[in-house]
Amino acid sequence: MNLQEAANRLGVHYQTAYRWVREGRLTATKVRSSYEVSDEELALFVSERALPSGPPERLTVRNWEHHQERLYEALIDGDELEARAIVDRLFDLHVPLLELCESLLGPAMREIGDAWHRGDISIAIERRATAILERVLARISTNPRGRPRGTVVVVTAPGDAHSLPSAMAALVLRDDRWKVHHLGWNLPVSEIVDFSKSVEAELVVISMTFQPAYDENGPYGGLNDADGLAKMLESNGHKVMLGRPGSSLTDLVEEARKH
Repeated sequence: MNLQEAANRLGVHYQTAYRWVREGRLTATKVRSSYEVSDEELALFVSERALPSGPPERLTVRNWEHHQERLYEALIDGDELEARAIVDRLFDLHVPLLELCESLLGPAMREIGDAWHRGDISIAIERRATAILERVLARISTNPRGRPRGTVVVVTAPGDAHSLPSAMAALVLRDDRWKVHHLGWNLPVSEIVDFSKSVEAELVVISMTFQPAYDENGPYGGLNDADGLAKMLESNGHKVMLGRPGSSLTDLVEEARKH
């Protein structure tokens, strides 16, 4: 089977399986531009993962500012390999995803946003940095074992083009054993409401970096404000959390567990 098929059978993202191959934990054979994994090697990997083990050693980061500066410079330069290396090292040393997002990825991206507002960098560089970070997030996405806490839909507020906060929210909630449907951004209100109903979501998380103006003829179904969307979702029986500017991912995880 190819590596994508192996990742599907393991219930993880392709990049997670690829990292295991790079680390030598999952044996695979390079065939032209892809990897092949035998049934025997996959079964051995699954059995080894099932063996009891002690808690992994966790790195205590004493100087987050140093890592933030390195990541910021890599993102500004468009050096995706360096950005990956910085995040991968901390992830491989078992720094929790919540801490990685709140202490490294979020601050680095906020600094890039501030640089754009000051006119120090172009919007193209800001967008490139966002795209790199979204790919980095996909690499470290986890799929913990155990019964899901529930089903949650994560979406960026209609009219808000900042997609990274919702991507980080989806990441940490999935890591906290929620079944997450991440819808991204630029989605009409009616689609958000209908989809949330179709998957029977107990919780809908709406990420918003600002309050878009209401426009009855706008592209989002005549409802561009997140508060109005929240009321529509609540009228359909969904619990709703609004991720406003200044909200923390720690608060999000803690509040989600209360629902």
